[in-house]
Amino acid sequence: MPRLVDHSERRRSIIVTTWRIIAEQGIENASMRDIARECGYAAPGVLAHYFPNKDSLLLAAYELICERTNERVAACTKDRRGLSGLQGLCLEIIPANPLTVVEARVAVSFWQRAQTEASLRAVGRQALMHWRDLMLEFLAQAEHDGECAPLTDPDSVADELLNIMMGLHVTSMLDPDAVTGSRQRYLMERALSRLIPINARKPDKLTA
Repeated sequence: MPRLVDHSERRRSIIVTTWRIIAEQGIENASMRDIARECGYAAPGVLAHYFPNKDSLLLAAYELICERTNERVAACTKDRRGLSGLQGLCLEIIPANPLTVVEARVAVSFWQRAQTEASLRAVGRQALMHWRDLMLEFLAQAEHDGECAPLTDPDSVADELLNIMMGLHVTSMLDPDAVTGSRQRYLMERALSRLIPINARKPDKLTA
């Protein structure tokens, strides 16, 4: 009997291969021929069974990056609330480990292309809004639990943290020797610690 093909797994494998090529060569240099060859196919036409063109493959790749990030965020913030949950979310999104570094390289490539492609821009915006909503929820919990002083403008606090995280994606790509994973975590912790009243700050206040 012919071996059954797991099309979902094969589709995911093609996307992961696309990530690797984009991380190594850049998004414009990631050709369908190169992707097919790396997947073990003799001709790029095989990819058409899963993705009709390069744009559809890139969109699927960007969507999966966001989905995987959200899955990790959900896992690391489960049963956490307030500043602890906020810390977990922020530290999961920044590119501070080998996996998230690769994803960040790919994501930054997509950001440039998203300036002129509405479908990519919509995926990125949806991810940002999801993270922002989670931040506002954790901030409300922190305020309710007395972990932070009353927030007069929680939207600005969430926007500031979100922009720090996105900025770290860019600076860590431009200067990885200086903006290391440990440096990113320190900067994120420093930003989060400002939410705690000075007289209540402790070194382990934000420890999970």
